[in-house]
Amino acid sequence: MSMRYLLVGFSAVALFAQNTDLTGALNSSRQRIDSIDDQIVKLLNERAQVVREVGLIKKQFHSPASAPGREEQVLRRAAGQARAPLTGPAVEAIYKAILREMSAMEQAEMEKSAKPE
Repeated sequence: MSMRYLLVGFSAVALFAQNTDLTGALNSSRQRIDSIDDQIVKLLNERAQVVREVGLIKKQFHSPASAPGREEQVLRRAAGQARAPLTGPAVEAIYKAILREMSAMEQAEMEKSAKPE
């Protein structure tokens, strides 16, 4: 019975050492991913600011927030820029989520600015 505990103990130590090695090996890549994510969020915030400006222009011209033709154009353009390992459909799926959130933000901004204060 004590041999079993000894084997379990050695296995746990080996697994811990392997996880430590794995963490060390992944650390540089994870730091690069974090840096890229920072850039993506910065660019999404810039995009959101421009979307806000577009919403204000649309409001001035009594135009709806939604522009399906433009959305399709953006999706095609973005998907066309996909490079391996990303595929066009993967980029399109990502952009659908971005457009959905940006459109919701634009609609909310337009409604907020339409309310009398």
